[in-house]
Amino acid sequence: MSKTQEPRASRETEALPKTVKPALLFLLFLFGVVATMATAAYVVDRMIYG
Repeated sequence: MSKTQEPRASRETEALPKTVKPALLFLLFLFGVVATMATAAYVVDRMIYG
């Protein structure tokens, strides 16, 4: 039993961005989400424990 390898069909991929702006915007978005969650947790903590 011999297995023959079929050549992989090359598929076109999207080019990487030339700037870091999309990555920075994504990190800023994540920071905003984390900051919002932290603020909400602080408010709830203050409401429960005074």
